[in-house]
Amino acid sequence: MATATDMAMGTGMAARCNVPVLLALAAVLGVTAPPALAGDWRIVPSLSVNETATDNVGLVKDHRRSDWITDVSPGINISGSGDRVKLDFDYQWHGLFYANDSSRNNRQNSLNAKGTLEALENWFFIDASAAILQQNLSAFNGSTYSSVDTNDSNNTTETRSYQISPYFTGMFGDSVEYMLRYSLSKTTSDEGNAYDDQTRQWSGRLASVDGLSRLGWSIDASSDKNDFGQGRNTNSDLVRGVLTYRVDPQFRVSLIAGRESNDYTSEHKKSHTITGAGFEWTPTERTLLAASHEERFFGGSNSVTFTHRTAGTAWKYNQTKETQTSTNQSSGVVGTYFGLLDNMFSSAIPDPAARAAYVNAMLASSGISPNATLQGGFLTTGVTLRESKELSLALIGARNTVTFAATRSETQDVSRGMGSGWFSGTDFSNLESVRQTGASVNWSHQFSGLSTLTGSASRLKSKGSGSSSAHTDETMFTLNFLTQLGPKTNAGLGARRVEVDGATSYTENAVTGTLSHRF
Repeated sequence: MATATDMAMGTGMAARCNVPVLLALAAVLGVTAPPALAGDWRIVPSLSVNETATDNVGLVKDHRRSDWITDVSPGINISGSGDRVKLDFDYQWHGLFYANDSSRNNRQNSLNAKGTLEALENWFFIDASAAILQQNLSAFNGSTYSSVDTNDSNNTTETRSYQISPYFTGMFGDSVEYMLRYSLSKTTSDEGNAYDDQTRQWSGRLASVDGLSRLGWSIDASSDKNDFGQGRNTNSDLVRGVLTYRVDPQFRVSLIAGRESNDYTSEHKKSHTITGAGFEWTPTERTLLAASHEERFFGGSNSVTFTHRTAGTAWKYNQTKETQTSTNQSSGVVGTYFGLLDNMFSSAIPDPAARAAYVNAMLASSGISPNATLQGGFLTTGVTLRESKELSLALIGARNTVTFAATRSETQDVSRGMGSGWFSGTDFSNLESVRQTGASVNWSHQFSGLSTLTGSASRLKSKGSGSSSAHTDETMFTLNFLTQLGPKTNAGLGARRVEVDGATSYTENAVTGTLSHRF
């Protein structure tokens, strides 16, 4: 078990972001408005002990060392909604102890919290979120596939991020809706200020109410200021107007025009015109196809969304091309099981809280962890241009659930040497672009109401180009058995095989065991 000193060190690690996180959570919990907390709430403490026996603890090609790792993990989950508050808070503290090399012992945090406070009824709201997780530093040194890095591979860092966003929303008369929002987000990591950033954004929206009229319109505006821990800070402004015509109840077309200015590629802001067009088709309540094309400062940008569901399947395809300025992002990621299914059911269940409850119930019945990662990725800092294509499919049966996910992305350095955040040591020090192609197949079989068998196979190929080049192929296979020992106690056994070839090459075989209890 963890000692008092261990707990203190773990607490100290989280304390580096205590102030902003506590401010965000205070807004979420509505501590200034106790009546808002009345409602349906669940507080579930938990404790799990996870054991891992690996034949390559450092994930290296030569001088491999085996080890036995014990992960002691207390946690707490708070979820529910009141008259004016919605909250989903999940935190775990991980104490990792290595039997053969105690110098590797470390503490890690895992936090996923988000919620909304309705501060003034039907007018003033505050969204807040906070996250702590392990993320890959490079696309070419092997990936971490879970929320805990037990391998001590030197390619991960713990990142801590929060966002607080107050906003006003309402109506002008009966025909125009408005929204004015301010967002403050900040990210820090164990790498010092190398991957730190802070983003401040003002945004607003005016739009016609979708009523009986065939003609609709909307105007969106935003102003962003990004302060990076290292490198040049950036500023951007954007105004976009959309004119929509409803041909019939199922089909509508739109014209897009706007103006944007930023200093991503120069010392001073440059302005560019936005033009585009699109359409949206909903032939049934189970099917949606939306597509648009815009000419932006970086060239043409296509956006495509397709969703379809039947009684036993859910399909989704998504394609985007957009600039990204946040450090707390992992390019090339398919995501978590929860994120996969949450996105797939977004059109079927529009309410986020209801959709989260549905997805969590589905995963729990299949014995799949919501935070289990489908694919790895890598951190970026500064301004990047990312084009991604993602396809996912879920086959849902009485006892079997199968998910397929595939992604292809290309991330480019927008600054082109202007120094908008890059620093020595990142993938973009010598690379202009990183292309990743990934796919995964995941299967879950429920033997009975108490036991579940899950298996997965995934592959991720990364290729970098520029003044130098790099490539890495990663393949992973997992098999896990989970059973319920009691109403609140679960146990499981698992095995994994990881193969990495390229800029970094190694293999790893591991056997895992877990025992968890919810109080």
